[in-house]
Amino acid sequence: MRVVVIGAGVGGLTTAALLAKAGLEVTVLEGHTYPGGLAGTFFHRGYRFDAGATLLAGFAPGGVFDRLERHLGVRFPVQRLPQGAGLMQVWLPGGERVERPVGRGYELEAQLAAFGPPVRPFWQWQERRAEALWSLAEGFPFPPVDAREFLELLRRGVPWAQKHRWDLPGILADAVRRTAFYAPSRPAFRRFLDAQLLIASQADAGATYALFGAAALDLPHRGVAVPLGGMGVVAETLARAVEAYGGRVLYRHRVDRLIVRGGRVEAVEVRLGGRRRGQREVLEADLFVANLTPADLAGLMGRPASPPSDGWGAFVLHAVLPDSDLPPGPPYRQWAGEGDWVFVSLAEGAQRGGEGVWVLSASVHTPLSDWRGLSREEYQARKESWQERVERGVERIIPGFRESARFILGASPRTFAFYTSRRDGWVGGYPQTHPLRTSSPKTPYPNLLRVGEAVFPGQSVPAVAMGGIRVAEGILAKLETPSRRGLYGDL
Repeated sequence: MRVVVIGAGVGGLTTAALLAKAGLEVTVLEGHTYPGGLAGTFFHRGYRFDAGATLLAGFAPGGVFDRLERHLGVRFPVQRLPQGAGLMQVWLPGGERVERPVGRGYELEAQLAAFGPPVRPFWQWQERRAEALWSLAEGFPFPPVDAREFLELLRRGVPWAQKHRWDLPGILADAVRRTAFYAPSRPAFRRFLDAQLLIASQADAGATYALFGAAALDLPHRGVAVPLGGMGVVAETLARAVEAYGGRVLYRHRVDRLIVRGGRVEAVEVRLGGRRRGQREVLEADLFVANLTPADLAGLMGRPASPPSDGWGAFVLHAVLPDSDLPPGPPYRQWAGEGDWVFVSLAEGAQRGGEGVWVLSASVHTPLSDWRGLSREEYQARKESWQERVERGVERIIPGFRESARFILGASPRTFAFYTSRRDGWVGGYPQTHPLRTSSPKTPYPNLLRVGEAVFPGQSVPAVAMGGIRVAEGILAKLETPSRRGLYGDL
C-alpha cells in the first residue's frame, strides 16, 4: 500500500515511521527544508534555534517516546532530567519567584513554600486527576472514528471507569468545570496558574476545562528531557527512522491541492522548491495522512477556512548570550508579572554551535487579528513594537539582555505563516475550553486522515506523537494480516 503523509511534523513523522516499519510504501512531503514544523530547529549564523519555546516531555519509562525508541530501534538525543531537578522558574507580580522542579513531591514543597497551605488541596486534586487521565489518554481513541475504535474505546474505557468508579462523578463534572474552580483565591497563585495553562492549553484557568488543566499541569512530571541540539532532534530522529525502514522524506515539496475522484483522494499536486522551483508533480497513493491544521487542510480541499477566532499567534525572539551574562537558573523561565507573559527556553551553545554561549528562544502570545490586513509599513511598525515588548519581558528575567545579546531575531505570526504554511501563523491548537475541541482523525474522505495538535489528545510534542501512533494503529488494523497481528502490543 502506498501512503503519502503531508507535513513532516512530529505527529506525521510518528505515523510515517510506524507504517514504514510495518512494510508500507511511505512518502512524507514537507514544504520546508527541515522537519518538525513548530517543534523544528533551524540554523542561523552557525547556531541552532528552536522555532518556538517548547517544553519536552514523554520520556518516562513507558512514556510515548520511550515506547517509540523500543519499537523503532532509535534513540532520541535528549538528557532526561531526574527527580528534583530544577525545570522552570516563574516570576510573579512584585518580584516573587516560584520554582517548578521535576517530580510532584518536589513541586508540592515548592508550591507550599511560595503560596502556603491553601494550595495543598488544589495539587492533591491535580495529582489524582492527572494519574487517572494519563492512564487512559495513551491509545484512547476519542472520539472514535469507526466501529473498531468504538469497541477499543469500550475495551479500554470500561475497566478504567470501574477502577475509578468512586471518583467518576467528579471526573465527569470536571469535563465542564473550569480549572479555577479548584484554585484558592490568592491572586498570585491564580496568576501563576494562568501563565502555566496559557502555555499548554492556550487558555487561562478560568477558561480551561478542569480535566485538561490537571493533565497539562502534569507535563513537567511526565518524563521531562532537554533535547541535545534543539527541539528539532525529535523530528529529525523520526525522519531518519522513516528512511531507515525504506520510506522517503522529501523536503521543498509543498502540497497545493488534493485531487479527489469518486469521493476519495486519488493524488496530491505538489509545488517544488530549491533547484526545481516552479515545477509541479502529481503523486498518487492509496492512503493520505495530513499533518495540517483544520484550516490548512480545508484549503487543500478547496474550502478556504480561517483559524478559530480565539486561536493564538506567537511572537518569538531568538538570541545568543555569553555564558557570563546569563544568571544561573533552570532551562525554562517565565515572566508572569505585569504586562505580557513571556516564556523563555535556554540551551547551552556548546550543543548548538559554540562554546561559552547560550541560545535563547522567548515566546509571547499575540492575537492573530492584530496581524491581518496590514500594509508593509504597518506590519514593520507592529513587528518593531512587539519586539520591543518581548525584549522588555526578557530583560526582566535576564537583566542586561539587550546589551549582552550577540544578536536578536524577531519572528511574528507572519513569519510562522511563511515558514510553516499555517494560515495566519496560528500556533498551539484550539484553546482547551471544552472536551470536544480536539476531534478524531476522521475527514470527509475515507482514505484521508489527520494528525497533529487539533486531534485528541491535543497539544504538546508527546500528545501529537500519541495521536500519530493512534492513526498508524488504525491504518494497520484495517490491513491486519497474521504477520501484523499484535505488532503494536508494546505501543
